[in-house]
Amino acid sequence: MKKSSPAAGLHRYRLTLEYDGTGFSGWQKQTDARTIQGALLVAAAEIFADDKVDLQGNGRTDAGVHALNYTAHLETRGARLPPETIVNRFNDLLPAGIGVREAVPCDIRFHARHNCIGRSYLYQIARCKTVFHKKYVWWIKEKLDSRAMAETARIFAGMHNFASFAEKMELKKSTMVLLNGVYLYEDEEMLRLRVIGSHFLWKMVRRLAGVLVEVGRGNLSKSEVEAFLAGPSDAPSRLTAPAGGLFFEQAFYDQAEFADFLAWAEEEAL
Repeated sequence: MKKSSPAAGLHRYRLTLEYDGTGFSGWQKQTDARTIQGALLVAAAEIFADDKVDLQGNGRTDAGVHALNYTAHLETRGARLPPETIVNRFNDLLPAGIGVREAVPCDIRFHARHNCIGRSYLYQIARCKTVFHKKYVWWIKEKLDSRAMAETARIFAGMHNFASFAEKMELKKSTMVLLNGVYLYEDEEMLRLRVIGSHFLWKMVRRLAGVLVEVGRGNLSKSEVEAFLAGPSDAPSRLTAPAGGLFFEQAFYDQAEFADFLAWAEEEAL
């Protein structure tokens, strides 16, 4: 009996990506829209000469949202290629705005979403007008009370029902989410909100950011925000922050690494 070549079997790679979400309709492939996953699948099919290549990410990002260290896994029956070749070929073929930073052969059982134990997002709020970074921040003209924002942000930590921060379609499933930490950082030019949790509902982080900005403006109190967690409210949906200021920061797969990141994130915050 003829033995099958190792190259004929399944191969799986763990990819680390970065992307500028401007001009893309989010992560997930759509038949009638330009998406991150769709562009990667087209490139992967050419690289591996495999039109049945499978690519799964650590979660979905909304239209216009960016990513700094996004994890995906790629499964193919094509020939096994050196990691540096995969990275170079992807970056030659992908459209501007998407880059593959690393490709590492991994266990065939590794799953970018199912094996993820934590995720981190960053939201950037500019304190002054910036021409060159306009696509990546939300410019707020008014002076914000960053201390009030930081204090209110802490109430989101823990397991809560975030139904008030979810889209209506999300209400058909559980809206209970564990947030490990919600922290605010500041310098002269920027406020940055870091939200770390198990998973996130659609538009949830942008609504957290919008609500905290209203706290900073003096239009919402801490007790009013606590009420959004205690019962349903449509107020957060009206305060959804623009997509351009949001970045998926990192996915975590190792408990020790995740614990170190949480300790660092808290130490550096207001």
